[in-house]
Amino acid sequence: MNKKIDDDFLAKWLNNQLTKNELEDFKKTSDYALYEKIMNVSSEFEEPIFEKEKVFEGIKESTSALLSTEKRKSKVYKLNWLSAAASVLIIFSALYFFNSSTSHETGYGEQLAIILPDSSEVLLNSKSSISFKKRDWESSRELFLKGEAHFKVKKGETFKVVTDLGEVKVLGTQFNVQSNKEYIEVHCFEGKVRVNSGKANNILTKGKAVRNFNNGVEEKWNIDQEEPTWKNGETSFKSIALKFIVLSIENQYHIKIKTSDIDLTQKFTGSYTHDNLKVALKTVFEPMKIGVIFTDTKMVTLVKK
Repeated sequence: MNKKIDDDFLAKWLNNQLTKNELEDFKKTSDYALYEKIMNVSSEFEEPIFEKEKVFEGIKESTSALLSTEKRKSKVYKLNWLSAAASVLIIFSALYFFNSSTSHETGYGEQLAIILPDSSEVLLNSKSSISFKKRDWESSRELFLKGEAHFKVKKGETFKVVTDLGEVKVLGTQFNVQSNKEYIEVHCFEGKVRVNSGKANNILTKGKAVRNFNNGVEEKWNIDQEEPTWKNGETSFKSIALKFIVLSIENQYHIKIKTSDIDLTQKFTGSYTHDNLKVALKTVFEPMKIGVIFTDTKMVTLVKK
């Protein structure tokens, strides 16, 4: 093979930019099998979490393992092979880094404040997560949300929140998004947002809210809050099935609620506190004539009164 195997050549190979003849010639060389092994090792790096120290250790271990198992004809060959191996791994690491995502998530009863690359602000509610690509942020302000979050978006290019059941687009505003497998709910506190979910397409202005279910049902209402109540230690609901209240309390207090004898389709409007489990349970279930039995500190059973 007359073509020199340097960094530029390897980069073209990794990006499938070699001509058919160049690739065939490369495959005939004694080095091809070794480069292919390194490519297979590097492809095991998984998104979305990029930990530089672990990846670096992985590179060293993978290279050492390959060097110990391959027969080398001379010390000169070993040095050239190590240099080439490092080149390939560096390229892979760079490609991986620039395409990886930044992720944040919360546990039970936690809230997390996040400053995005453009200084927009996100406050994550309990058992929620967001992920986005820093590299593309300036050209495409897009993030993926699971759970619930409050956003304060700096004016600029379109800002998009993508969920399993739809997406919310804004230019600069304050809004809250709650999303799970069955519905997406958006409250607009300032400015204007567009909510696309299934066939539904809504534009919300300040004081408006919408809830779209995965079965096509849509609900709209007005709100008078300036921000979501959960920011101040209280979760509120507007005419929502009891099963979603149960899930919210479980995520807030890290408990399991048994509901086998309860009609979870009945609707609830109201709120519960984040700082006292017994008070929270009493506030929600007593008006609905549902009793609460503590099996242990992490298990609650609901019973009909």
